[in-house]
Order: sequence, then C-alpha cells, then structure tokens
Amino acid sequence: MVLLDVREQAEYETACIPGAMQLSRGILEKHIAEIVPDQEIPVVLYCQTGKRGILAADVLQRMGYARPLNLDGGIERWVAEGREISSDPPAVDWLETAPGPTGSAVSEQLDYSDWNAIRNDFPITRQTVSVGGGATQPLVYMDHAATTHPPGTVLVEYMNFLSNEYANVHRATYRLARNCTDRFEQAYRTCARFIGAELESGCIVFTSNTTNACDIVAHAMKDRQGAVIVTDLEHHSNDLPFRRHGQVLRAGLTDEGRLDMEHVRRLLQDNDIKLIAVTGAANVTGWMPDIHALARMAHDAGALICVDAAQLMAHAPIDVGSPGSPDHIDFLTAAGHKMYAPFGTGFLYGPRDILDRADPYVPGGGTAVNVTTDEVVSLASPDRHQPGTPNIAGVVGMASMLEYLMRIGMDRVRAHELDLLEHAWSGLLAIDGVILYGPQSPQERVGIIPLNIRGVNDMLAAAILGEEAGIAVRNGRFCSHIHTGKLVGPDQEAPQEQEVTGAVRASIGLFNTINEIDRLVDFCRRIRDGKWAGSYKVTANDATVQWDGRCADRWMESESVPG
Repeated sequence: MVLLDVREQAEYETACIPGAMQLSRGILEKHIAEIVPDQEIPVVLYCQTGKRGILAADVLQRMGYARPLNLDGGIERWVAEGREISSDPPAVDWLETAPGPTGSAVSEQLDYSDWNAIRNDFPITRQTVSVGGGATQPLVYMDHAATTHPPGTVLVEYMNFLSNEYANVHRATYRLARNCTDRFEQAYRTCARFIGAELESGCIVFTSNTTNACDIVAHAMKDRQGAVIVTDLEHHSNDLPFRRHGQVLRAGLTDEGRLDMEHVRRLLQDNDIKLIAVTGAANVTGWMPDIHALARMAHDAGALICVDAAQLMAHAPIDVGSPGSPDHIDFLTAAGHKMYAPFGTGFLYGPRDILDRADPYVPGGGTAVNVTTDEVVSLASPDRHQPGTPNIAGVVGMASMLEYLMRIGMDRVRAHELDLLEHAWSGLLAIDGVILYGPQSPQERVGIIPLNIRGVNDMLAAAILGEEAGIAVRNGRFCSHIHTGKLVGPDQEAPQEQEVTGAVRASIGLFNTINEIDRLVDFCRRIRDGKWAGSYKVTANDATVQWDGRCADRWMESESVPG
C-alpha cells in the first residue's frame, strides 16, 4: 500500500500522517507513475478535509489504478480522532526540478537591477505617434492605472506557451496536458508568494479581472449576517457587487481626501458589520489607506476585510499577513492587466473555509466532482469557483510577470516610482492654474496624478496632451464617480459649455523616466497658457474619441480655437 498526501507541499511540511509521501493534486497526473508504477497496488489518498482526495481518487481510477481509496475526512478527521501525526515529514526529493523558482522561464539574462534595461524590455517604449503636421514623437505612456503593457520577456514566455505548451488542464494524462497542468498549478503558488499568503487555510482563485474577483467575494459573503462597509474611495468594482447582495453602508472622506477612519469606527460600533470593502490604492488619486489598521478594526468588530489591490499590486509591496493575526487581510483581489500581464485574468485570495461553504459561483464544467440525476457534489476551492476552461495562457503570463516583479524587488519598484511621482508633483504644483486632487503628500500615494487646468475642460486637456505631446493619459470619472465627484468642484473660469465633470489622470509605471515627467509638466504649462496648436471639437457621439462613453460618463460638447 502507498499512502499519498495530495495537499500542497507547504501543507504537507506543516504536519502529515506518518509514512505518507506528498504529491499535490495539481501535478498528480504528471508524476504518479514515478511514485506508484504498479497500478495494482492500493493507493490511499488524503488531503485536509477529504474533498481533494475524492477528486484525486477519481483521477487515479480513470488512469487505470485498480484500488485508489480516499481517507474520509482527511487529516482533520485523523487529528480529531487523536491519531498520530508527524510534524517533521521527509523532504520531497523525487520531484523533477523545474526551471526557475516556480517553473517560470523568466529571463536570467535581463539585468533586473538596471532601470534602463528594464525600460528597454518593454516594446511599447519604442512606439512613436503622430502629433500633427506630419511630425512624430515617442509615445509617453502614462495610463498605467487603466492598463499596463507587458515586457518582452513575459510576452516571449506567453507566446511560447501558446505555441508549444498549449493544452487543457487537469484530467488528461498525455504529457503536454500534464505539463500544462503543472504550470497552471505553479501559478497558484506564485500568486500566493507575491502577496505573502499561505495556501493551507487560504486559497487563490483565478478570475477574469478584479470585478469578477470582487463579485465572488460578495457571493461568498452574501449569506453571512450583517452589512458591508464600502468607502467613497472605491472603484465601482469594489462597490456595486456588494450592493446587489445586501445592505451597504458608506464610509466618507476627510476634507483632504483621505478615508475618514473615525467614520469607519462609528459604523463598526453602531451596526452589525460583516465586511469592510476598501481599496488598497484609490483608482482616482492613488492614495493608500492603512489596510492593516482597517483589518484590525474589522476583526475587533467581528468583521472581515476585502482589499481591492488592483492599483496597488504592481506598485508597492503587499503582505496579507498570517491568518489569525489581528491585521491579516482576509480577501484580496487583483487583475493581471494592471500589473503588466496580458488581458483577461486576475485572482482572488480568500479564506478557504468561507469559499468552500459558498455554492459554486457559476455551476458547470470543472466545478463538480460527481454529478448524478439527483445530486451534485461540488469540488473544493479553488475549482468550485473556476467554471469552465480557465484562461490558462493568461494565468501563465500573469505568474511570469509576478516573477519578473519579484526579481526587481517591490521595495525598489516603490522607491523608483515614488522618485518619479515626487518630481512630477513638485513640477505641477509650481504651475499656477494646475489643480492637483487628493492628499498632497506623494509618500501616501502610488503614482497616480489627477489634475485639472483652470479654464480647460478635462477632455480637451487630455486630447491636447495626446495629440500634440504624444502623452497617453486618461480623463473622466474613472469608473469611480462618487470619489471623483467629491474631489472635482465647478471651475469658475471654464466657459459654461465646457463644464468640468471629471479630471485628467496621469499614472506612472515601471518604464517611465524623468524626461517623460518633464514633458508632461511642460505641456500642462502650455495648456495653462493657451498655447496649443490645433482646433478641437469633442462630442459624445464622435467615434474617433477613444475615451467616450465606456463608463456612461456625461460629456459636454466643447470646441476651442488655437490659443
């Protein structure tokens, strides 16, 4: 008989049943023959609670193993019955050594200590754009808060996966599928490592984006008693999903644009609260609330916390902390396209027990271990909340990018971007007529700069920056209408037909430079002085205006003549 622990290696190393060997469920198909070449030998499988063991036994049976057995209740039942466990299991030394720290092929040749080398690794930095009159300029990309461009190193790995390793994950026994499953399962561990999470009581669920991740949190928490606190800092992604599942209470802002922590405290004291949903860095201003202080406040009141980390992940270090600690982050959501990875994937980190108690987010393919005409037995998390075929290539690309960022070091990323932000802030602050929104200390923010120029509509200012300076910025209300509305007041100097309803948002990333910051500052000064070259007419129905309509923002017609 072979006793096989199908939990993750970190779970196995904490405690195991004496005599057990370890092989994670995600790579079972690939490596089982190396441990149990004789398919007639009984194989007893166990996991934490018995759910992964059920799936593993089913897999082995379909692979031809004659006697796969699952230990009912897993190691938790084993311990509850007072049976012996080992806290010093043997090392897992039979497993093939994969290239790179998690099987990633992220380049060893790139000098991750050299910011010029890193910049040159991003193909977008070599892009030029027309700026009118037949001239061209290098593109200055400052729309990182909307989406980020992948570096060449990650694109090569992404395309290599699609070209040479592409298959579906889980269940299939042919080598290509097993290798693909291995890469996919490794991505869970990479995401966990990036945020300082463990995967015994915690769980990573792959999603399509942050909105999807936040909606799974709302779904998992909907039957829990109490209201949800959302803040006036939130992107709609971390607000609207909770509204449709129950009562939502709003925490306001101070006059400086920070979260009003006293208001949060009063809401916790005066109401039955189950969850605080708060951004890690505000989509509009980049301001970073103290998420660990909020976690302590939530836990003291018997609530949990969900952090929308979309704007934080790629710009500052994150550590969710140890489960059970007062300042632990319970749920965290993120999107690949906000951290230099391909579109279409993200992830959720959350408590495994809460996710396992929730019904599958979308029941269907890949979410059930057994289906009869009368009964459905759902898989444990993460599979129960990952319906259908996942975006495997996107997950591989996202994991590769997280490896890339870890090689640079997130403390260095933060220091580099803070230098750029401080340079931009001081330059823009010196221009009379440029309005900068939110808390005035760059140290409290990631590299997001919302601004307006007195007398100039935000859409017009963004158009001039794009058309004449080659600077890609965003304008509007950024799918954060409440926050923007509290920041942006009426512009008494703007013509009536150019009512200001939003702001211009410049956002900084890995590959931006001081020279690009200087270009932004210089053109904001020119716009303030009315020294733009072209004539502009912006209407809501103009199909050539790329920023029109996506968030149902209200745009006024505006027309200007050369200054």
